Amino acid sequence: MNTQDAAELGRLTARRTAELVRSGELSPTDTVDAAIVRIEESDAVLNAVVFTAFEQARAQAHTLTARLSRGEPVGLLAGVPTLTKDSFSAKKGWPTSAGLSILRDDRAQHTTNYPRRMEAADAIMLGTTNSAVFGFRGTTDSKAFGPCRNPHDPRLNAGGSSGGSAAAVAAGYVPIAGATDVGGSIRIPSAWCGTYGFQPTPGRAPFPARPNHFGPSPYFFEGPITRTVEDAALAMEVLQGYDSGDPAALPGCLDFVGAYDRGTARGLEGIRVGVTTDYGIFPVHSEIRDGFDRAVTALHSLGAEVVDIDLQLPYSQSQLSDVWSRLTAIGTYSNIEALAARGIDVRTQCPEELPEPMMRWVEVAASMTIGQLVHDQTVRSGVFDAFERAFTSVDLLMAPTVAHPPVPNAVDGFTQGPSMIEEQSVDPLIGWCMAYLTNFTGNPSASLPSTTASGLPMGIQITGRPHGDLEVIAASAAFEQARLWTSHYNRSAQGLGRFIGEGVSPLASDVS
Repeated sequence: MNTQDAAELGRLTARRTAELVRSGELSPTDTVDAAIVRIEESDAVLNAVVFTAFEQARAQAHTLTARLSRGEPVGLLAGVPTLTKDSFSAKKGWPTSAGLSILRDDRAQHTTNYPRRMEAADAIMLGTTNSAVFGFRGTTDSKAFGPCRNPHDPRLNAGGSSGGSAAAVAAGYVPIAGATDVGGSIRIPSAWCGTYGFQPTPGRAPFPARPNHFGPSPYFFEGPITRTVEDAALAMEVLQGYDSGDPAALPGCLDFVGAYDRGTARGLEGIRVGVTTDYGIFPVHSEIRDGFDRAVTALHSLGAEVVDIDLQLPYSQSQLSDVWSRLTAIGTYSNIEALAARGIDVRTQCPEELPEPMMRWVEVAASMTIGQLVHDQTVRSGVFDAFERAFTSVDLLMAPTVAHPPVPNAVDGFTQGPSMIEEQSVDPLIGWCMAYLTNFTGNPSASLPSTTASGLPMGIQITGRPHGDLEVIAASAAFEQARLWTSHYNRSAQGLGRFIGEGVSPLASDVS
């Protein structure tokens, strides 16, 4: 398949791809081969994909073609190519490296729900995407794999920790990619890459975590990154449903596609949206503030009642980012200890690949007292209470997803976010990622694409009441109508194409 044909297929949505496959106008082999061409052409620059299973994907495409020829029923996402995150979202027999070279050949012993349910819907898995080491920061980089570069400008990072998934979707490799989120890892890279990232209610897309089902880490989510809200709704139709392996799994299924249709038809008429640029505590880059103000103007055009809101969070941004880091490090400590029990001691076998800030928090978590743990969960409860108070007067909350535009890539494998915003210090791991607040509370939320005045991608986060997944999807659909972001992907293709066409070395644009 030639590059032009592959690029044309790469612009199709998942919905349209599946329609054409079911009608026979496209074959599953066409969709898979086109995606492979796109990855092979661009990924030396982008570095979004860290493991490929192309021959397995082609075999699945042939099997699906035979089923279609026999008139057998096929799934909702028939023939749609997809990728899943390298860390935590596992397919049995595929490596799950967690960003470490020592785990490149460590094969997963079970399949998590994103690969399982997507394949049950006849989507075709192509491989895994680049992510941060153990997912513990808002950027995507590692000594083992290098930085995931931003399709809009490969000198910049794609965000994290699911950066490879967001970059792959923005660049047109696939229309849907799987991601996980314990501090905004679906929504942060969506903000920086200009994609749509949906974080559902805990248990709506069940995640049977191992080895610890019950925390006390912040809420952990599995969800989709897409280019359109409709494709996210389709993905959620597939990913939802009870799973006895997740103690938080919710019974029953919601009508996500119906919510999308409702949002496109009705807009936001009668919806009261509370807007906040900074949640009252975060320093926010001036470009993000300006971009957010333009997004608020769009809300008015959709018929929403827009009100400024102060959540009155009782803690500073540094206190909250420290609590997030301590609680999340408990899960990282658990993963490191589980590997050690299997004879893989990452502390001694690849210490140079372990980010120092992450390991500092892991050591803090290992020595926490019961009193400290109770304190941190009490702080988390205070954030929950602040959100609950806010939702007594509004239907939705809207804020920037992150407080800073994309940052340049480093060359040492340890790209981090900003340490200073508007002359105020922030934790470069997570302190600029305001998205992590809903990992404390469990409110469903989504990051919608927007742009800064200079044309860089930024995210607008819409947050709903507890279990208000459908309201978030409907509002996202309405917002999409007013601020169609198709041009984002044209710009990303142009930017990436310029680097490829000029023969830029994959590392030539990174900074020391």
